[in-house]
Amino acid sequence: MCGIVGYAGPKSAGRTIYEALKRLEYRGYDSAGIATISGGLQIRRGEGKIDDVHRKHNFFELDGNMGIGHTRWATHGAPSERNAHPLYDCTRSIAIVHNGVIENYQELRARLSKKGHKFHSETDSETIAHLIEENMKRGATFEAAARKAVKALKGSYAIAAIHKEEGAIVLARNRSPLVIGVGEGEMMAASDVPAMLDHTRKFIFMEDGDFAVLTSGGARIEHGGRKVERKPTTVTWTSGMAEKEGYAHFTLKEIHEQEQSIALSAAVDVGAGARLLKKAKSVHIIGCGTSYHASLVFKQLLAARARIDCDAFVASEYAYSSVVGRGTVVIAVTQSGETLDTMMAARHAKAKGAKVLAITNVVGSSITRLADETVYMQAGPEVGVVATKTFTSQVVVLTKLALALAGRKFAHVFTPLVKRMLAMEEEMKRLAAEMKNNNDYFFIGRGIALPIAYEGALKLKEIAYVHAEAYAGGELKHGPLSLIADGIPVIALAPSGEASEKMFSNVKECKARGGRIIALSDDAHVLNEADVKIRMPKMEAELAPLLYIIPLQFFAYYACLQRGHDPDRPRNLAKSVTVE
Repeated sequence: MCGIVGYAGPKSAGRTIYEALKRLEYRGYDSAGIATISGGLQIRRGEGKIDDVHRKHNFFELDGNMGIGHTRWATHGAPSERNAHPLYDCTRSIAIVHNGVIENYQELRARLSKKGHKFHSETDSETIAHLIEENMKRGATFEAAARKAVKALKGSYAIAAIHKEEGAIVLARNRSPLVIGVGEGEMMAASDVPAMLDHTRKFIFMEDGDFAVLTSGGARIEHGGRKVERKPTTVTWTSGMAEKEGYAHFTLKEIHEQEQSIALSAAVDVGAGARLLKKAKSVHIIGCGTSYHASLVFKQLLAARARIDCDAFVASEYAYSSVVGRGTVVIAVTQSGETLDTMMAARHAKAKGAKVLAITNVVGSSITRLADETVYMQAGPEVGVVATKTFTSQVVVLTKLALALAGRKFAHVFTPLVKRMLAMEEEMKRLAAEMKNNNDYFFIGRGIALPIAYEGALKLKEIAYVHAEAYAGGELKHGPLSLIADGIPVIALAPSGEASEKMFSNVKECKARGGRIIALSDDAHVLNEADVKIRMPKMEAELAPLLYIIPLQFFAYYACLQRGHDPDRPRNLAKSVTVE
């Protein structure tokens, strides 16, 4: 979740790291800081957004051409200046930044405290700096001391550390992303590629267990105590792809980018994935949040079109609720390729003998190295914390995969229909303004529309901070109907098809109890019952998840603005979730 940056080169480290951290703001954070080396260790940090901390401490005044920086999302210890990274040792000679969770930090902290170490923060991360210090007290070099400290850690980590008298940054990675940027006369490290796109397009994706030493002249990488060579990957993204380009927010820009991203994802080759799945005795699909909703679309399409049964699992529950082994193919759906719950579920499957197919948007990400096959979504960078274009890209790729297994081609012409959905922006903006005082929503759907009910409710919760529930239409009578009362909004997703008659009955049930019906439908009977009619075009059933979500994305975005929130940085959330 947090952002890490390291820099070694000819430029001002303070300014360079500040600019790189700005490109990682989408990850979510509550404090920020930078440390550089120049005649000693200089550290400036504080609670709040990086610009607030910069106004108070002026990162540009930090001298030196080497340093590390961090944006923290609190896990151990509340957001505060003393808990902000970079953290340091007793002598203020060593500074570290860390993403992840050190599971044995209490044991290590107790041991170090007995040896006289004084801790300045409540964090688990500070333990790393003191471990390095203790090892150096015993005669180890900075590099050797850091290497030994890492071996003592249990948990997940991406670490960058510097020493006031050393000309190198040490890096270590385990279950938390860390990428090395290979520049001309300069080197960088960061938790995500966009931080470094102004400097290079060549990246080395560190692997779990890697330890690296970074200088302006290059990187030396070790694994298991031995030097290893990792070839750089060239990424085609540009820094401009992550700019707002005149839109008020990245979220709005990325909703509109779906005209292009859907077409790009529709052109992706899913052949290798289809061949792997054809050999499967059983198929599982796993994901978290939005990725899980896309997985539910695949499950339904695979049953309806290919007559293949597939179990869909929330990734964090997979190890407890699945029977997996040889003959199982597990499809791991993760936008970032770094989602720890999904990574751990995929590792569990591999350990049981299953094959893993990854569906991701990020070349070289952790899931791609674990997977037997990978299909890249090709959606381009998504900066907004909430998934918009990457959700529709997941749905496109998974739909294409399901149809491939059914022996069908996915040859739809998307552009006119997507344009029609994007043209509904003003309609959804007006609806959000009209409903700004509503604090409870129900979303209902059946069949292929049900996952979109889940996703629509999730979007509203994520950025508008509004209570929203989603149910299968038939489930209302088994309890939730008791909550439908006068004026309660019920957003009914009702594409015409085999579920329309039953959805019509569910709409009638809600209306009879005073619910305010907002219907997205092409079915005249459903629309006639609605208080608010959102007329949708007729389409093949498999296109409904792809297209029905776009108006709901607009609705959530404008509901967020009506309440005075920032859609790009929702509270308590982060783009890449790298803790369990």
